Amino acid sequence: MTYTELMLDVHDSVATLTLNRPKARNALGGALRDEFADVTRHLSERAGKDISAIVLTGAGKSFCAGGDLRVLQEMSGKGPEAMHARMQESHATLERWLDLPIPTIAAVHGAAAGAGFSLAIACDFVFAAPSAQFVMSFGRIGLVPDWGAMYLLPRLVGMQRAKDLVFTTRDIDAEAAREMGLVYEVIDDDQMVAHAQSFAARFRNASPEAIGIAKRVMGAAFETDRKTALAAEATAQAEANASDYHREAVGKFLAKEPALFDWSR
Repeated sequence: MTYTELMLDVHDSVATLTLNRPKARNALGGALRDEFADVTRHLSERAGKDISAIVLTGAGKSFCAGGDLRVLQEMSGKGPEAMHARMQESHATLERWLDLPIPTIAAVHGAAAGAGFSLAIACDFVFAAPSAQFVMSFGRIGLVPDWGAMYLLPRLVGMQRAKDLVFTTRDIDAEAAREMGLVYEVIDDDQMVAHAQSFAARFRNASPEAIGIAKRVMGAAFETDRKTALAAEATAQAEANASDYHREAVGKFLAKEPALFDWSR
């Protein structure tokens, strides 16, 4: 597939998706927003087949500086209905991303601001370079968080910290983000993407059914009561138990053969 403001590279079942609008610090405007919507459809078709994990990063000095201010200024003059429709389009893209049945890994350097912050925490794991700066910058221009941040952020850091980040719009560095639980690991800038790709590659032999099912069930954990959660778990285990992967993996274990999936190997 050919994109002008996005790069997609697949190597050994790991997809590396690079936001490629460096002159605009990879702001989600122009062709990039539409191309990201398109690539989520493409990845959803390949996820669990020839792609086992995805690394999301940005070209140039930033991960993603958020929304395109010129576009936001233009939308402001069109009335609330136009902005509402645009947000519904963004949410459709976000939901496809969140529903991908494979691990997604953000590799963040430089600015992850506004929607860029939201996009980073929409990944299952976030690696950050020391240069990374996370900021819920929406309030600086009189807006509220979008691209799922008001759903995702309180679940990651708790309500009080989420309100702190949203209300104050203060910058936090990679170490502070790690301490809050936003970042999985801090890696030197020159090694971070390769480290994230290596991490992603270790899922190559994992069960796509098991990861996809677990991701789906845990994705609803915070709004599910115990009885419903246990029922979903029972259904999920029955589905996983019926998979060819499970039968093959158990067979290897009983035959004392090397495991299909060994994280340490």
